[in-house]
Amino acid sequence: MLTPELREQIDEHGYLTIENALYPFGLDRVRSAFEAIQRQTEPAWAESIRNGTFKGGYGNGPNAHTMGDIHQYDTFFLDIAENPLVLPILKGIVGPDVQTMEMVAHCHHAGTSAHTGWHRDRPAWRHSQFMLKAKVFYFLDVQTPDMGCFSLVPGSHKRDANPSRTEYVGETLEQTPGLQKIVGKAGSAIIWNVLCWHSTLANTSPRDRRILIYGYMPFWVKKWGSTPPPQHIVDWADTPHRRQLMGIHAVEGRASWDRKDVPYLPEHAEIAAAKKL
Repeated sequence: MLTPELREQIDEHGYLTIENALYPFGLDRVRSAFEAIQRQTEPAWAESIRNGTFKGGYGNGPNAHTMGDIHQYDTFFLDIAENPLVLPILKGIVGPDVQTMEMVAHCHHAGTSAHTGWHRDRPAWRHSQFMLKAKVFYFLDVQTPDMGCFSLVPGSHKRDANPSRTEYVGETLEQTPGLQKIVGKAGSAIIWNVLCWHSTLANTSPRDRRILIYGYMPFWVKKWGSTPPPQHIVDWADTPHRRQLMGIHAVEGRASWDRKDVPYLPEHAEIAAAKKL
């Protein structure tokens, strides 16, 4: 749960770490699922590098292979979105109506440059109790300082001004004042506020840096737009809380925010009927 100590840590520094965060799923099983997706998507990724058509977030390109919407390859990754070691903390820092916004597999290759610069993901929107967006990075391998590890400036989520994207770049990327390299054991995770000034660094090691990326926001942030949720997600979301986690029907929050193109579960219809809005 979100203990007072963890609350203080993330409020003050903008992040917290959890060891053995993948324990409920088995690290070897998670790695195997990651590797299966990487094998399946690598030919198209390599072709996009050769012809220069690569696109996508998280630095997808010559230095990193990024695999989005990984749930479409294996619904096992939906299970990880519901991680019982992480979700109770997210409910405390994002809100009881928390939903999953993204599920991404990311491989920053050995011996390659940084694939992004210093930035924050959103303007400095703040709430007295909750954050607009939290991300969870799961480390599939031990994270060492030379692996191009995820880095942030602790406490920078409390700054109003956006960080400069031009002052610390290239050879000066690691000269950012207050930089903290996030290292950790395989299977551990970092939960962090996306308002923190953050970047990745050059991977000068002989090992690929492999992580899973999950993003979480309140249910009132619309996830699917005009596109219906994929059927495999609807099928997986077989409880009211799973429906909320996938941005379909809220347990917490207004019924008016619910998807109208997906039938309620019988028990969820009762929840919606009891709401005034």
